[in-house]
Amino acid sequence: MKGTIYYTILENTEKVNRLHHAAGQMLLETGLKELYGKDLETMERGTGEHGKPYFPGAPEIHYNISHSGKYVVCVFAEEEIGIDVQEHRKVNYQMMLRKMVPEHMITQIMDYPDPERAFYTQWVLREAYVKWTGLGLAQDLTEIPMERGVSMLLSLDEGYSGAVWAEKPASLEWVYKKTDLQGN
Repeated sequence: MKGTIYYTILENTEKVNRLHHAAGQMLLETGLKELYGKDLETMERGTGEHGKPYFPGAPEIHYNISHSGKYVVCVFAEEEIGIDVQEHRKVNYQMMLRKMVPEHMITQIMDYPDPERAFYTQWVLREAYVKWTGLGLAQDLTEIPMERGVSMLLSLDEGYSGAVWAEKPASLEWVYKKTDLQGN
């Protein structure tokens, strides 16, 4: 399966949180135009039972958006796909892991040489999974069948983790787009 990740990097960290949604919509609009020759404003939008967005009149177009810190990403594919990016922040990993992974994995992650990286790897994998399936947070993150589908970790700057999840392996192309919303 082929997928395309449109992305932008917001540079002014004081304003990025307010710009994430707008930048995601701009990437969606750009990808629709460049990949499918479609205008976002003329596309009917729907949401699945648990909130996953889709285009009812264009079932061949699958997309997913994520943002965190300076990154905003929008992935397009010919089949259902989920993407997640996360900026690493200091959090209580042990407390969050109890809600995120099976009990037997908590000690394993905390004993890892870089527990922060291991924690965020699990976070993005699980978020990408629930976005792929459309179950969202209705899915108990500790019970995700990690053997279903295919996941791929993304290479991002230090202090960030990202993942894509789909039914089949994906060949991903990255397309950088400077938006009018660089946060400057």
